[in-house]
Amino acid sequence: MKHLTYRNLCLLTTLTFSISSHAQTTDDTLEEIVVTSHPLAQNGSAQSITVLSGDELAEKLQGSIGAVVAREPGVQSASYGTGVGRPVIRGLGTTRIKTTQDSIDTLDVSVTSGDHPVAVEPFIADQIEILRGPSALLYGAGATGGVVNVETGRIARSVSNEDFSGRVELRSADNGNATTAAVRFDGKFSDALHWHIDGFDRSADEFDIPEFGETNALIADGEQVSTTFGILENSQSDSQGGALGLSWVEDAGFAGFSVSAIESEFGLFGEPDILPFIALEQVRYDIEAQLNNPFTGIESINFRVGVNDYEHAEIALDEESTEDPLTFVPVTVFENDALEARLLAKHAPIANFSGTLGLQFGDRDFEAVGAEAFIQPTQVDTLGLFWVGERSFRTFDLELGIRFDQVDYESSVPILGDLDNQVEIDRSFDTNSASAGLIFPISDTLTISGLVDYSTRAPSIEELLSFGPHIATRSFEVGDTELEEEEAINFSLSANYQSSWFNVTANLYQTLFDGFIYEVSTGQSDIDSALTTTDFDLPVFIFLQEDATVTGFDITADFALGQLGGGDLKFSALFDTVDAELDDAPIIGNQNLPRIPASRFGIGFDWRSDLWTASIDYLRVDDQDETTEFERPTDSYDDISIFINRKLGELDLFFHGRNLSDDDQRNHTSIVKDIGPAQGRSFEIGARFQF
Repeated sequence: MKHLTYRNLCLLTTLTFSISSHAQTTDDTLEEIVVTSHPLAQNGSAQSITVLSGDELAEKLQGSIGAVVAREPGVQSASYGTGVGRPVIRGLGTTRIKTTQDSIDTLDVSVTSGDHPVAVEPFIADQIEILRGPSALLYGAGATGGVVNVETGRIARSVSNEDFSGRVELRSADNGNATTAAVRFDGKFSDALHWHIDGFDRSADEFDIPEFGETNALIADGEQVSTTFGILENSQSDSQGGALGLSWVEDAGFAGFSVSAIESEFGLFGEPDILPFIALEQVRYDIEAQLNNPFTGIESINFRVGVNDYEHAEIALDEESTEDPLTFVPVTVFENDALEARLLAKHAPIANFSGTLGLQFGDRDFEAVGAEAFIQPTQVDTLGLFWVGERSFRTFDLELGIRFDQVDYESSVPILGDLDNQVEIDRSFDTNSASAGLIFPISDTLTISGLVDYSTRAPSIEELLSFGPHIATRSFEVGDTELEEEEAINFSLSANYQSSWFNVTANLYQTLFDGFIYEVSTGQSDIDSALTTTDFDLPVFIFLQEDATVTGFDITADFALGQLGGGDLKFSALFDTVDAELDDAPIIGNQNLPRIPASRFGIGFDWRSDLWTASIDYLRVDDQDETTEFERPTDSYDDISIFINRKLGELDLFFHGRNLSDDDQRNHTSIVKDIGPAQGRSFEIGARFQF
């Protein structure tokens, strides 16, 4: 690390922990769950929102944020092994889905490539919030598909009733000899001064898979590179991190600061001869402050800022070195120094509208150096102004919102045919968004809501400026500096029914894109020699812009089946599907958009008593043969999992079995699904102590 390493944090953690020597028994009162990432969500929202917390979150924890949320309706993961997984919501991924930590961007480079991880650790989360559908009003022109927000609780926002609380968790799995240790402690130096400590350590060897890493189609085409049956070569991973937080909390408001660090290493599979891997380091600083009722007409003013120092190196094992055969040689280094700040003012009702006015600022200095530096150094500046509000009428609630953004890029790209020279790129985009939502409480049990969103998205630096090879994703990417803003109109209709024995939530949506930006293979094995002097033999992918339509439906239902053996038995079911096509025939390929997830259907039984929890779940993922040109279909698979938990006071002992049928599972959303399946059968045991 450039400033603060994980080991330094461990030392500070130990010293800080030793200061507090008094503990108090945990209050058993249930804590109210508040959706912090949406100002209107506390009173119900026309947008589909899911919150994972408590026991439900603990049961779903895995090594990547994408894997944690991948079983939620309408949500899947663009995975790369077990350590990388970026959420895909309603068929949309990459830059259209924003991942945030405490409502501030994760400030990493995970959208740049499918092998880059999201720099947030699920095991330290207080809760995870999933906002489906356009969230551009709150997060800017990029979040047109949704948001996954991880709340860490590192900065206390309210006075705690407990002098000291915490949790310690240990896990071990047979597949890949995976181990996880995570700790979290919160306490008070005084009634106003709160402190926080957390840390984690995860590691795993190469994991077992049912067959070869390549699909049968790749092997039949003579593209097999793996040599070991039943093991995904070079899929090992190792990650550590920790954080310190300090907050001053009073009735008038709060102010807090936290510093966190992550170090991670994981293999990039598919190239066994050079054994590439990524070594990642990030240090992040967060500040949040709020004043309650600062003056007449303003109920609160909240300020948040996140600043990071991010770097990861893509490294290959140099087997040619005569001095040291195990010398690690950096191939490419990615650096991302970024800042994001948000100022929110919640105002008293104006014309009976309660609302929040917001100002957002972002500054990003991105640089990639090395053989696979397919994007030139780029400076990105963003500025946004927005308002969201709601008003209750006699029979319905109305939500409105509007936002204006400016996005500026400064960079350069190679001159085609003359790669020794660069041409400067200076582009500015003005984007705007607006939404209107209605919530109809039909009865005490049934609520119907509808939402209409208009949003525009500026092209990302990856879409504009890419030009170069990327071995990990087996592609030579070529951006288009002439891309224009992407416009989208989204219509969604939701229904929620809740009773003592039956709960169901259904969502129907359609998004009409004007100038949808997507990446597609040209079918060439390498880019024309007139355009590049490199020797890489890789498929060429280019970014195009066409009109498109995305339509989908998801539903989840729970049925209370009554008492059985002293516990409550519940049956659950889910289904989701999405169709995404270009409106007209494109210049390359067909009308199917790439990497659209397959339809899924799942059922499960859950039994809970005071001391025991037991569940079994079955998920059927259909095959996906509606593919774009040069994209291979993905076979269907079945997934069976079980979970058993035994409570012993404040101690939980649990067992988790995943992929019990040992199916060859491949996520069609993954850029490497043809060479990297999900884990085979896995058995995990663990213990969690909370106080």
